[in-house]
Amino acid sequence: MTDERTVLVIDDDEQVRRAFRRVLESGGFQVREAEDGVSGLAAVRQAAPNAVLLDLRMPGMDGLEVLSELVASAPDVPVLVVSGEGTVTDVVGALRGGAWDFVTKPVSDRALLTSAVERVLEKARLLKENRAFSESLKAANLRLTSALDDLRADEQAARQLQFHLLPEDGLRFGGLTWSRRMFPARYLSGDFVDYFPLGEQYAGFYVADVAGHGAASAFVTAILTMLVQKHREHLTSRGDETILHPGSFLARLNAELSSHGLERHVTMFYGVIDRGSGRLVFSNAGAFPYPVLVNGSSRSELECVGRPLNLLAKAGRFAQGEAVLEPGGKLLIASDGVLELGAPASHEQKRAELAEIVASAEHIDHVLAALGLDRPSELDDDVAILFLRREES
Repeated sequence: MTDERTVLVIDDDEQVRRAFRRVLESGGFQVREAEDGVSGLAAVRQAAPNAVLLDLRMPGMDGLEVLSELVASAPDVPVLVVSGEGTVTDVVGALRGGAWDFVTKPVSDRALLTSAVERVLEKARLLKENRAFSESLKAANLRLTSALDDLRADEQAARQLQFHLLPEDGLRFGGLTWSRRMFPARYLSGDFVDYFPLGEQYAGFYVADVAGHGAASAFVTAILTMLVQKHREHLTSRGDETILHPGSFLARLNAELSSHGLERHVTMFYGVIDRGSGRLVFSNAGAFPYPVLVNGSSRSELECVGRPLNLLAKAGRFAQGEAVLEPGGKLLIASDGVLELGAPASHEQKRAELAEIVASAEHIDHVLAALGLDRPSELDDDVAILFLRREES
């Protein structure tokens, strides 16, 4: 297999296959097609592709059956399941059954599809390299040592994938500059940060903290990013504006996370900012400390109380707050791990120190230096930081 950018699309809908072909070929991929599960499995046996786009809903042999066969017979081939409306539960089941990622149809954003395929190909490459490294150790080490190295290799690949899901650092759009850093206390983080445009007028952003550490918490962050992505696409494809209203959006996420039986709760601060006026609407699902807003000489915390997500199936309504990020203003959102940094002090003192740091900082690196995060050290808790600046008018 010399071409490392071949994608097999398995879908019974010819129009969907054609749509995926157009998008993928424009992204530099070679595309093969199969109209049902049986012919798709035959195509993989004949010449394994580099990735598979698999519809979950097909007559005859459905997508979950095909996935099970692919995981058993071709575990190295990344499978992205394709979901339509109302199949989120099946998507979660597919991810647990061996799927590497998911995309939704119809395709409303070409970049989301191509980036999803790029991500799984990158993960496959990393797994291939890690597997080769592990094989070289087996000849010289006892089986227990080799098994331990395999585990570490898997963790490294998972870490690479988690960090690959993060948005570009230093991204600029609409007069706003977004910077982020993430510092895991262990190899995998239960914290996550994201920001993204919402149409031409708005941008959304959040910092989330999943209870606990390690792979289980990191898995929940991945599920959360997929749910957020789904609502971003619904804004474009359906005109569903839920994601533009933070209180309603957190309530929807709480219901969706609760329905999947995940056992960890999530704190999350979510905001939407008008890229022209700087008007900021936000809601909070138990996140603390509160974000620090600095406009000129004015400093304030975006205080908003709410229950964590997935703590109660029905958490009630989530309150909303409003503020304005003025030209030249700065906003810092940090997970609660930031309160564990430095010398022991009360939370009130730590928050006051954080406000002082933000007021004097011109860049996220200034914040890191003031917090001692610019030098390697062991952390008691994960730390995620989002730093937003609005350009001077």
